[in-house]
Amino acid sequence: MKPLETRREEALRLRKEGYNCAQSVLLPFDDVTGLPRELAARITSGLGTGVGATREICGVVNAMALAQGMLQSPEASGKAASMKCAGSLARRFADANCGCLRCEDLKGKPGRPTCEQLVLQGVEILHRHFEEGAPAE
Repeated sequence: MKPLETRREEALRLRKEGYNCAQSVLLPFDDVTGLPRELAARITSGLGTGVGATREICGVVNAMALAQGMLQSPEASGKAASMKCAGSLARRFADANCGCLRCEDLKGKPGRPTCEQLVLQGVEILHRHFEEGAPAE
């Protein structure tokens, strides 16, 4: 598994290259998800600025849900475990951000983190999750 620092550096580089927050979180986990980079970039292309620029659920949260879902059972019976796991990751992110998951609530206000900081939070949460060897919780 890639080291956390490698993922962090890659995520920041992707942001600087113009990738959105969801892309910047998902692409560094290609070794875990098995997703080809081009496909991962396409899947997450509409998730930036809070899903389609609506400023709703942060793309970082959506990318974490997609990444963990890649390790879940493709059967309908795996849906509950995947939803529980995605919810746990979202709660970890919200706990680090005053309970917020919406893009509009997370950024653009004094004292709030930048998109880059949110991306790094998501990368760290997701990395720790996979490092624990727990694709489902």
